[in-house]
Amino acid sequence: MKLLSTRISQIISYVTICIGLIVCIGWLLDIPFLTSIIPNAVTMKFSTSISFIFSGITIYFISKYNEGKIGIAQIAVPISGFVVFLFMATLLTAYVFGITSGIEQLFVQESSDAIKSSQPGMPSFLTMVNFILIIIAGMFAFSESRLRKLITPIGYIISTIGIIPIVGYAINQPVLYYYIDHANSGMAIHTSILFTALGIALILLKNNTIAQHIKSVKIYTKITSLFLASSLIPIIFVVGLNFNILADFPNNESIKISMIIISAVTTVIVIIFSLLISKSISKPIVSLKDIAMQISKGNFSIKAKESGTDEIGELSKTFNQMVDNIIKSERLSTIGLIYSTLGHNIRNDLNTIKMALEILRHKYSAKLDEDALSKIALMQRSVANIQNQIADTLNFIRQTPLKLKNVSFLELLEDTLKMINAPENIKIDVPLDDISLYCDSSKLTIVLTNLINNSIQALEAGGKITIKASEDNDYSIIQIEDSGSGIPSEILLKIFEPLVTTKSTGTGLGLASCKYIIEEHSGSITVQNNPTTFTIKIPKSTNF
Repeated sequence: MKLLSTRISQIISYVTICIGLIVCIGWLLDIPFLTSIIPNAVTMKFSTSISFIFSGITIYFISKYNEGKIGIAQIAVPISGFVVFLFMATLLTAYVFGITSGIEQLFVQESSDAIKSSQPGMPSFLTMVNFILIIIAGMFAFSESRLRKLITPIGYIISTIGIIPIVGYAINQPVLYYYIDHANSGMAIHTSILFTALGIALILLKNNTIAQHIKSVKIYTKITSLFLASSLIPIIFVVGLNFNILADFPNNESIKISMIIISAVTTVIVIIFSLLISKSISKPIVSLKDIAMQISKGNFSIKAKESGTDEIGELSKTFNQMVDNIIKSERLSTIGLIYSTLGHNIRNDLNTIKMALEILRHKYSAKLDEDALSKIALMQRSVANIQNQIADTLNFIRQTPLKLKNVSFLELLEDTLKMINAPENIKIDVPLDDISLYCDSSKLTIVLTNLINNSIQALEAGGKITIKASEDNDYSIIQIEDSGSGIPSEILLKIFEPLVTTKSTGTGLGLASCKYIIEEHSGSITVQNNPTTFTIKIPKSTNF
């Protein structure tokens, strides 16, 4: 069914192009029957016939675009639309303001007593509106958004505007084919028939979707073609208008020759300019494409040239940053694979060592001297450090779905503090008032444990850790503040990045894990100095 509707639309486009060409020939060779198929009736204006040719081209390439033949369509539809718009937007502006644009007389001078023409050479108001609607439909056809759905109602509008004049001709009511004396020219019968057909063609294309496998033309070709079209078409229009104006001047041959020379030189300059500009725009984009292909093959050493301060230069810089992040991610992925394979086995062995040391310390403490006991304590601390580092790494690489529920912050904090061994010279102040958190309690426990342990390690000589809890209309807020010396300024800005740490025994993954977990909750975590304070904001359940 889709194939049939596409074929019908293409046939309509062929017919439209052919009729447009026939009417153009009728004007150029002065054959009245071709310009007005009903004797002594409304003529199809020359600008209308030209616009039908390019409207037919637009409809044809919309159908080809839907078939996946996107390359030529990306060039043909904008150029066709540009030609039609140049005609019709100029004429419509002249109509609205009651002036003569000159396009009415381009190539053809319609007689002053033309049948049902309020202004010679000027199409009817709705003719101009319909052509602009066809251009808009062509633009929407290239959109992958909901704008494509507007092609169908546009088709119905165009067909309706075309059918009404046909009825007017059938019952001999000029007002129905839009003729209003001294206000609006009538619409020719073949104009109305073609509009009806073009509207139907757009309606038939309504269910067509863009093919999955499409082949586009190179960006250099697109840019060059659009540059040339936007430059050369106005030159042709201006030269044509001036030739019509010069026809009324005596001794105009020398001026015409000058115009031809100027137009030829301008055309050559425009072509060279278009080629150079197109190359300057497309070359860095093509270069980025080639680099991306190399990277996809595993060559991460290649870099894009970061020349220029325009958007393409910024794109190159962003591209290189992306590659660096990919490399970092690859390395972290490798770390994750190693740890996920070995982490649990290492923890089991460490637990065995830890239990053995506990047994030695309790069973033989009376028989061992202070030096042996201190070495056992040193080994226990080393085991604990290794376990903490493994836990940080596994927390960072482990990604599991959130299990959200409302929990009491004070209860969660109490459970967390039971797992933390705070030295006697460090005081921890907890909030008196409770708040409710909508969170994954096990993951938030990891965050609190990391932050409190970091504060403890920052207070080697003793001090105070203050934990605060508050809330506003949107967020539950937790603050962990310590009286330590603060975080170095060069570290503060990147403290949440992986592998960044101020500790000699740290992995640099603890705070990165905290940030990831909080962002999983659609929250935020920030830090500031004087005093060192970590602030966590978690959305309440009603806003999550």
